[in-house]
Amino acid sequence: MSDMIQCLCSNYLGVLGQNQLEEKKRKITQLIDKGNALLGLDLVPRDEFGNKVSPITCSNRTPEQKGVLELYNIHKSVKPHNISKATESSESNESVHLFFGICQCVLLNQTPLEVYATLYHYERNEMISERFLVPLTRYGLPENRERLNDISTVFTDISRKELEKLYIIIRYYRRGPLKFDANTRDNNRHTAEYLRPLGLSYIAIKNHIDTLEASTGIRSDKNINRLDIYTLNKDKGEYNFSELHRKVIMGERAQFQHLDHNQGLHIPNLKIFSGPLAQVQAQNPHIFKKAHVSPSNIITRKLGFPSVINPTDRRNDLYVTLKTAKFSKGNKKAEKNVLVNVYVRDGNGKTIPGCISKGTGEPKVDEYQSSVIYHCNSPVWDETIRVNLPENSPYTFDNCHILFTFRHVTNNDKNRDKPGFSFLKLSNKDGTLIANKDHQLVVYKDSIKTADFRHKASDYLKLESFYDRSNAQKDVEISKNIIQKHSEQLTISTVLCSSEFTQNSDLKSLLQWKEHEPQLGKILAQVPMIQGEELVKFLHHIFEALFMILDEKDTEYGDLVFDCLVYIIYTLADDKFEHFRPVLDNYIITYFFHAQVYIKLLDRLKNKVKNHETDRNIGDSMKALEYLFKFIVQSSNLHRQSQSSTQTIDRGFKRFVNSLCDFFGELNNMIKSHQNCLNTAKALKYFPQTIPELNKILPITTTCGIISDFIDAVPSTDEKEIIGYKLRCIGDIVKGVLLDSIEGCTQLIPLLMKHLKLHLKHDETARDELEVKKEKTQAVNILTYILITVSNKHSNTPVVKMIVDDLMDILFRLVCQVDKEKDMDLARDYVSCLIALLHLMNNDHYTSYMKPMNEHNLIHFLNEVFLVFNDLMKSNVYPRDWIVMNMLQSYVVLNAIICFSKALTKLLPQVKDYMGKKKQLWENFFYLCVAFITQDTLQLEDFRQPKRKKISSQYGDMRSEMGLEMISMWKQLGDSKRLFVPEMVGPFLEVTLVPLDSLRREVIPIFFDMIECYHYHFTNFDIVEREVIDKLDVHVSQGKGDKRYVAMMYEILLKKCNNPDLPRALHQSGVRFVNSVKYLLEHLLNFREVRESDHHSEAKMLCIVNLLNFYEELNRQEMYLRYIWKLYSSHLLQKNFVEAAFTLEMYASKLKFESDMVLEQFEEFPREKDRERKARLFKTIINHHEEGMSFENCFPFYKLLADYYETIFDYKELSGILTRQAAAYTNILKAERQGVDFFYIGFYGLGFPQFLQNRRFIYCGRKFEKAGTVNSRFQEQFPAATLLPYTSHPDEEIKNSPKQHLQIYKVNPVIEEREEFIDRDVPSIILQFYDSNDVKAFSYDKIFNKSGGKAKDDDFGSLWIHKTTFFTMDPLPSKLRLAEITHHEISEISPIKSAIETMETKNKHLRLQIDGYKSKRETSAKPLSMTLQGTIDARVMGGIKKYEDAFFNEGFISESQQNGEDVLTLKRTIIEQVEILQEGVEIHGKVCDPSVKQLHEHIVKMFNEMRKDTSKYRRELGLTSGTPSRASRASFAISSSSSNRYNSTLSRNMRSRHSMVSVTSAEETAHNGSTPPPLPSRKEILPDPVQLIQNRRSIQTDGPDQPVLPPKKRSSIVHGSPLINGSPLGRDSARSINSNSSADNIDNSSNSLDESQPPLPPRPANMNKSSPESNSFITGSGLDIIKESLSASLEEIVNSITETADWSSSYNSVESSDSFVAMAISTPPLSNRSRAQSTLSDASDGSVNSNTIKRRRSFASIFGSKSKDDSLSDTQISGINGPPPLPQRTNSNAARPPKVPRDKSVPVPSQ
Repeated sequence: MSDMIQCLCSNYLGVLGQNQLEEKKRKITQLIDKGNALLGLDLVPRDEFGNKVSPITCSNRTPEQKGVLELYNIHKSVKPHNISKATESSESNESVHLFFGICQCVLLNQTPLEVYATLYHYERNEMISERFLVPLTRYGLPENRERLNDISTVFTDISRKELEKLYIIIRYYRRGPLKFDANTRDNNRHTAEYLRPLGLSYIAIKNHIDTLEASTGIRSDKNINRLDIYTLNKDKGEYNFSELHRKVIMGERAQFQHLDHNQGLHIPNLKIFSGPLAQVQAQNPHIFKKAHVSPSNIITRKLGFPSVINPTDRRNDLYVTLKTAKFSKGNKKAEKNVLVNVYVRDGNGKTIPGCISKGTGEPKVDEYQSSVIYHCNSPVWDETIRVNLPENSPYTFDNCHILFTFRHVTNNDKNRDKPGFSFLKLSNKDGTLIANKDHQLVVYKDSIKTADFRHKASDYLKLESFYDRSNAQKDVEISKNIIQKHSEQLTISTVLCSSEFTQNSDLKSLLQWKEHEPQLGKILAQVPMIQGEELVKFLHHIFEALFMILDEKDTEYGDLVFDCLVYIIYTLADDKFEHFRPVLDNYIITYFFHAQVYIKLLDRLKNKVKNHETDRNIGDSMKALEYLFKFIVQSSNLHRQSQSSTQTIDRGFKRFVNSLCDFFGELNNMIKSHQNCLNTAKALKYFPQTIPELNKILPITTTCGIISDFIDAVPSTDEKEIIGYKLRCIGDIVKGVLLDSIEGCTQLIPLLMKHLKLHLKHDETARDELEVKKEKTQAVNILTYILITVSNKHSNTPVVKMIVDDLMDILFRLVCQVDKEKDMDLARDYVSCLIALLHLMNNDHYTSYMKPMNEHNLIHFLNEVFLVFNDLMKSNVYPRDWIVMNMLQSYVVLNAIICFSKALTKLLPQVKDYMGKKKQLWENFFYLCVAFITQDTLQLEDFRQPKRKKISSQYGDMRSEMGLEMISMWKQLGDSKRLFVPEMVGPFLEVTLVPLDSLRREVIPIFFDMIECYHYHFTNFDIVEREVIDKLDVHVSQGKGDKRYVAMMYEILLKKCNNPDLPRALHQSGVRFVNSVKYLLEHLLNFREVRESDHHSEAKMLCIVNLLNFYEELNRQEMYLRYIWKLYSSHLLQKNFVEAAFTLEMYASKLKFESDMVLEQFEEFPREKDRERKARLFKTIINHHEEGMSFENCFPFYKLLADYYETIFDYKELSGILTRQAAAYTNILKAERQGVDFFYIGFYGLGFPQFLQNRRFIYCGRKFEKAGTVNSRFQEQFPAATLLPYTSHPDEEIKNSPKQHLQIYKVNPVIEEREEFIDRDVPSIILQFYDSNDVKAFSYDKIFNKSGGKAKDDDFGSLWIHKTTFFTMDPLPSKLRLAEITHHEISEISPIKSAIETMETKNKHLRLQIDGYKSKRETSAKPLSMTLQGTIDARVMGGIKKYEDAFFNEGFISESQQNGEDVLTLKRTIIEQVEILQEGVEIHGKVCDPSVKQLHEHIVKMFNEMRKDTSKYRRELGLTSGTPSRASRASFAISSSSSNRYNSTLSRNMRSRHSMVSVTSAEETAHNGSTPPPLPSRKEILPDPVQLIQNRRSIQTDGPDQPVLPPKKRSSIVHGSPLINGSPLGRDSARSINSNSSADNIDNSSNSLDESQPPLPPRPANMNKSSPESNSFITGSGLDIIKESLSASLEEIVNSITETADWSSSYNSVESSDSFVAMAISTPPLSNRSRAQSTLSDASDGSVNSNTIKRRRSFASIFGSKSKDDSLSDTQISGINGPPPLPQRTNSNAARPPKVPRDKSVPVPSQ
């Protein structure tokens, strides 16, 4: 952008002319195109003036329209990589200009300065430019205030090649006294001022080239700010100052020192300008047009001519460099301080004013004073000045000389010494100026001491100026006042840069040849020794002199003159003098008048060629061929103009033509002989330069004949030089004017085609690959130019047919054979030539080309054409941003395909020709049509509207045109259509997926053609259906297709299938097929919609499952497995290991251990047998289950693998599997496993993807994932979705809304009683796994006040629960984390039942936590302390007393009989909790730290109070303080989803009885002697199990629905209960529940007892085992109490007890009456199944078992009575058979529909 602004600014300044404005326009358009390229936009082709161009697409051609190859060349020229290469090649030879500026110099010397900057060439070790001078004040500012902000110069004419070798050397000289001391005040007394060396700085240009900005020809580096200053060390003499720069650059630190870092030279920047100096000056007027100086003073030139000399550059500069001197010490003690003054004087001794330049940037002076080297007799200055004589003055270098005066100086300037002087004459005696070299001058001394130079010029100019060492023996007194010092000398160097004066004596003699005629031969022989810089100064005069000699002295000096002409022309061919060629052309046209030299020149040229074997200069003659022919032709024309007779003219011309033919004949012979490869190459190189001159005098046919003979004469060789020069020669001929005429084309094109095909053909020889590529590139470039010329000038002539016949076949072959990866540029050239040729052709050309072909050749040709076009469409050779070339290629190919397809109709395949060539040809045609339609370039929908509109207006939609052609050809096939099924199903499907409705409507019916055709021949179209489904899956997955396509496909095909004329079978199959396709497309589009996003992981996997099920239904095994793997990979990506295992189970289920079928490689599985794959899958499944800690799911696979390995005797694998199985059992018991939460997720609204709209799911959360995280994650997946702030079912307005609405809240799993655990004593750690696994029912609870009022948190009597139970299609977890809800049920739960469930849940959690301490999985006492304290000391809202107030009153109990039963159940649950807490308190005393002893004592104290408060419930239930309620035990068993765990519960209570603190109250003591209350019935003991199945629920208060939001605080609410830790709102609650609390808050609070505590440890498996001592703890007074409590009806009691108890398990442990009674009381009720085995039968058959009889005897013996079974012996008793054994139970993990737990309660007989 800055470059563009700079261009525009220079334009607005109004200083640019028309040409410069055009150049600016080109540069601005280049910058625009560069910006477009950086933005990835299309390339805009422009002509050389920056105007847009367009392709030719119609017959009416406009000026801005270009042909194919012209557009291609434009694209190549603006391509970035081509630009850079061209820039590098052009910049390597161009001159650049270096801008250098100074801002300020900071030095602490307190004297004025003179700063000189010059360019230094390191390799040549010399200064290559004049000096740039900046005088500064003592403060470092310029003396000229006008230059305050503008101290700059431009070093011009620097070759880019040497730029990296240059340095800018800045030297500092102080101006003042000889010796300056900043610490003294004596400096002001010294009036004389001298220049004294101080220091230097330097800039290495190579260090800044890389950072220079390349833009609009200007490059700058603003990183340079301050330059350091270096000075000589004090011990080094000042005579070394001239070499200080080199020592600093080389880093010789011993020679110099570095000044303080605060001192230095500040410069603003460094810039490089490219291009001619005049252009740079015009483009940067702010630099070159200064107010205080002329533009010439800004420019600092090189010493000498630049690398490219311009004829208009007029210069007369003499550069004089003071190098060194040698002076004698004389009679002085110290060495001298020599000052040199330089003057320029004329022959009279007068000083010429204003002709010496000390440095650019300052005005010229009359004299120059050198610097003074302190105390040095051999000073070295290295100071350069420029001498310019004033223009329009009588002074010239011929009559001027330079005078050097020397004197010794001091501070006070009072010391007078004998002055010395030297002089240098600027011209030699022969009139030439002094040579460019070092000059040693003689030093002359005055004989007396004087302050001024007092000698006349006439006196000293007679003396010798150059020092001759051989004559310097001693001092010589020349005259009375002048003495020549033999030991003193001055060394200087001079460089003349003049366009008017010469330094060469031979050149001067040539120009004055008549004065030196006797030496003319010698003079002419010396001409080749003259430098080119001298020749170009006098070019016109030199040629005049040579041709005059040729006219007058041809016989004597003709050959020498010819050699001189050849040398001069050869010299002008150098790039350095390229600007002088127009000068020579102008001379030939304007000033050349020698009419007789053409014969002489032609004869000598012919002799040179004829004697090429001996002539050493034949190569130079070939190089000068162009201008020799110009001289010859011009002379011939002058001769004919001088003749008056026509016959004479004709004879002369005929003789001249014959002579020309003879010359070219000799030239052809020289080429054919091929004796000197170099001469042949030069002849080929320079021969085309003669053709323009031949055209001036010869007919075109004659010229073409000469060219043909010459090209044919070139020998066939593999020498790369000859091949290259031959092609270069042909290229130069083609670029001439001969092809502009129809005659030239007709005669030359056959010749050119013949030779080009030789170089374009596929090379099979062992030649260098790069050379072959170079050769073909040259050939194709020639062909490109030929086609451009024919396209522009002969497009409607027979020339086109000639080229088509010669090139068509070879171009198709070249495009087919080229390697696009290696030679993309060459491939583009070939393709462009082919497209250009096809663009030239019309229908007649196609017809005439294919007409001579027989059927075999035509098939072969068309196959090749179709394959080439197909390859071009699929892998385009042009870059994507070459949109013009891409569209033009498609346009030309479309027209060509239409023309070629006409010949295709003659080659219809037959049905029997199933594998024939014709069928293959037609397939290639259809593949080509598909590739054309589906190519990226033609997908206009992907373009912006302006671009799409422009393309459509110019080309139309070429896809439609090609589609119509394809359909037309398809219809031509007739019955042969079935030959192309199913091969063409996929390609045609790809065409229909192009988003163009008109094309779709035309192509979709083709599929019904295929279905109909195939059905009629094979009675089904399964192959077509399979192919359609497979290809649709592939294409839609690639991003093709849309909903509009689904509707159109369904509509068109269904309409075809519903045709009443169709057979019924085809109609039914077709409709089924159409419906399947529609279903598949919809799900594929859904999957594509979500798969690209990393956020839609769950939705993506849901889509995969839908597709997976679809392919399974169709029995498409390969597609089914593909999507199984996609689902599996997605799970692994999300680290869903359990779900990944379930997914692989689907794959494994398709395999068999009994099968030995070999399966091919699939994904990461190698090629292996069926059983091996299945075993490998099982191992992978086990690995994932173990990673997900789902060990229970591994056991079926352990067992199957163990059986398999045992069968094949692979004991190594078997041992590994068994080892892993054992480890899994251990992990189940010991590993800490965290359960997961489940969430209801509803997607409501039409804004969601179709497969999610208004659908409900249960989502299985990840470990530790709470509601807030789930909300955030799904809102991140659907950022446009709105979270509904309520949990009730949305209304229809929400469902039909176009927006997205999410409803998310936590639900609780409904634990189903597992069949395998019935009648089993299962450890709680095992049961805990199924709380969140294999779950299909989920519930959500909501609190409401049934009476209609607002529900209060502490009013438990009115808190009803509205329960919603959701049922899912699949259990969770499974192959997905989402399971769709199939239906739901709604129920209401009373407050008392809610309280019961809450207490049961709390008891369960307490038991799990205590089990963790028993199994030593928990060691820290802190969690237990918090739980016990929060449960026992529930002070926040009253504890159990709230239940008493709400339920334990006569009013509530009397409402219904059910309330009374529920109250008893709640009391028993409370008693059970007290017993569990008793064990927890005991464990707490063992594990707590002594430091918290007071806390433990407090817990014990509060527990005793709690036990005391609840003792009344025991009395009401007829229980002692140590006897738990049977109902409470049953309640706990049912709530834990297992039965018959009372033995283990009582065993724990009995074992802990001895160590617990006695808490018997006074009321209990008073009641010991009374009769216990009657036992309740079984119905009273056990409430309805349906009401107890729910273990976890979320409770929400009645009132407005609240949103589900992340929790703000931690809570200890258990499963949504209004209880906290088993009591109403215990004290460890983090907050209270109010009527407005949200469901989310409740849900999140129900995840654990206390979120600050670790998860509950699993329950050990061995804790339920009973020990003998646990059943015999009631002794002494306890037995008396029981005896006193029994009534007289003992037999009835025994019968009642034995009906409800299984005594077999504890009979052997009864040793006394006390223990027997204790056992009878402590034995829990049994489950239905156990009861069926152990209950005494009182049926009519009167059968009893042995156990019953033994119990009767034992019980009777306690009280001294007799049993009715005493008459039976022990043998008889043991022979009584019991009930038959139970059948074996089958363990099935198969998913079952949810069911309500059956009622296991058995009525208990009344007392």
